Amino acid sequence: MATQSEDFRVQVEGIDLTIAAETRRILVEWLGIDPATEQEQIDREALRLQQMTEDTAEQFEQATPTTPDATYWDAVRAKETAWRAAREMVLEDELYPQVTPEIRIAREKFAAWAEREAEKHWEAARTAQDPDRWRTQNVRPNPTAVRVVERVWLAKPGWFLSLAEALIAQRIEDNQSVPMTSRDPLADELATLIEDEMRRNPPQDPDLPF
Repeated sequence: MATQSEDFRVQVEGIDLTIAAETRRILVEWLGIDPATEQEQIDREALRLQQMTEDTAEQFEQATPTTPDATYWDAVRAKETAWRAAREMVLEDELYPQVTPEIRIAREKFAAWAEREAEKHWEAARTAQDPDRWRTQNVRPNPTAVRVVERVWLAKPGWFLSLAEALIAQRIEDNQSVPMTSRDPLADELATLIEDEMRRNPPQDPDLPF
């Protein structure tokens, strides 16, 4: 006989992927739920939305039954349409309103404050001509630097690329030359600097950009 925890796990594994992803996104990114300690709360909310979607989809199907001459694939498409419509309605009515206007305003204010603080740090480091500011990525993001890195080091792992973007952005700010192709000798020179920084301060996962 399955235990309650096993039954719960099976139910969670059966949640619609969109419902699961959207529930996690809203609860974690907007409502501040910590998945490390409150994953069960996220799962239970997703299960609640899953059940509501199932009930609503069933109501849709009953309200618009297939015709007697409908093929198997007609019935499949009708069920899929009912499910998508029910899911959209439940998310719109039950999940998204949890992000209240007050939460949105607070998020926007915090983002604006964080951007102003970052600008202060970037400008202070640029003015001081700190040669090592790229190591902590304390450099204003630069679209040109991104394009240079994509052209020169596209096959490198995520953490390397993040440091490379910061280093190239810094060199642009400081009016220093940057490599134009992967065959540019400067590309190897800068890659050595970046790899040395990665050895000195190794990331937990070098494939991630942060």
